[in-house]
Amino acid sequence: MTYDFWMMASIMELVEYPDETSDDYIVHPTLQTIMNVLEIQVPIAEIYERFFGQSIHTGHVLVFANKQQPHVCVVLDTYRDPLDQLDLIQFGWRVNTKDVHLVRQLTRKLFDNCEEGIRYEEGQSILYQVLQEQRYPRKFYYETLYEQQMKKFWV
Repeated sequence: MTYDFWMMASIMELVEYPDETSDDYIVHPTLQTIMNVLEIQVPIAEIYERFFGQSIHTGHVLVFANKQQPHVCVVLDTYRDPLDQLDLIQFGWRVNTKDVHLVRQLTRKLFDNCEEGIRYEEGQSILYQVLQEQRYPRKFYYETLYEQQMKKFWV
């Protein structure tokens, strides 16, 4: 059995700048701990850099799944809405029930410390719609059509 966590926040919440006078950043320590518990290492720096390099009205759903436990995953919806001024993304994870207590504490800590935390959900089947492959490509209209894909990576 699995349990899901899903939130919307600024992509800036995925990283931390230890020195305010430097452009160097690290993966947010709480997020790194969650990835360690799930045994899934997501290339957050690459996703972060790519997000700011991509144009608006683009961005895919990225799914990073654990090879040993395929139902355990980290999901990031990197679609850049043309009207968004906060650089919001949706992201979350699916965990085994044995890890729920620890991951819930870590996830709440991550979300509660967000400067731009918009939405938080947890429960069973929260990621059901997002992970349905037949829903893709998802179509977004804003002056032109954009077809969002789901991209899976086994780590």
